[in-house]
Amino acid sequence: MRGHDMTFHAPVFGELVSDGGTVIFESTLGWGSVINPMGRIKGGKRAFNATLQAPGGSVEMVRAESCLIIGRDVTVHEAIKCQIFAHTLRVGTASGCMIAGRNIDMRQAKPYRHEPNMITMVVPEMPDLEQTLQPLRADMAGMERQVAALSERVEALKSDTALTHYLSIRAKVRAGMLELSQEQAQSYALMAQRLEDTAQALEATVAERRGITKALAAAKAHVQALQEDQTARLADCRCNIARVLGETIVRQLLEVHDDPDLSLIPLPMIPKILFRNDASLKFLYAVHEGKVAWSVDQKR
Repeated sequence: MRGHDMTFHAPVFGELVSDGGTVIFESTLGWGSVINPMGRIKGGKRAFNATLQAPGGSVEMVRAESCLIIGRDVTVHEAIKCQIFAHTLRVGTASGCMIAGRNIDMRQAKPYRHEPNMITMVVPEMPDLEQTLQPLRADMAGMERQVAALSERVEALKSDTALTHYLSIRAKVRAGMLELSQEQAQSYALMAQRLEDTAQALEATVAERRGITKALAAAKAHVQALQEDQTARLADCRCNIARVLGETIVRQLLEVHDDPDLSLIPLPMIPKILFRNDASLKFLYAVHEGKVAWSVDQKR
């Protein structure tokens, strides 16, 4: 079945595809699938043996059992033996689930029939920013030295009182704000003959400084943008579990991808991440009780 903004009051078994909007299940969803890219999926009761995909969108379930759930923002009050792939995940209780996400907040984690929760924190693999910033900083330092040298030259030229006086008169004459008598015009011509080359040198120096100052400001903005982009992309990498009541494993995986929304990773990659078990994974925690509070800063 295909549609948009669909609501179901009776139990649903089958396949549904929505082109956005909201798909609401007020009863049970079982042995079926719901696909709603960039949309919303909301279940009021129970889903079991079902697939719920809302890449770039949201999924909200009261109870999910043996389900595959994908979404940018996922909220599940109780998840049992589920596979969940979410950028941001909020779970009340997770029992024996396989979870991969970027920002995870869980009230309670416990095993299901001795099967632990396996949580993979998918962290974007960032280039070594220092390698990029070092040559930029070297260029900026060179520009700062140029600006300082040009500023010294400007100040030295401006210290000539006669030149300052000439520039003031010239500006007014060019703007039509001052009319000179014949005697004044002769005196002004003599001043121009003596000081015009110096005045042009001052103007050229100021123009050169202005260009370098503009380039320096652009370089500083670029460096700041690079730093802020990396900080922003790593800012929501965290895992908090308020209460652990049995074996719970938390791992970290560095994954190269450009999209800031983890749920938009190509679908074939998702099971490879959920079930991945190789040397590229870093084990962060294997806990049986207590709590977990991890953020990406702890990996550095």
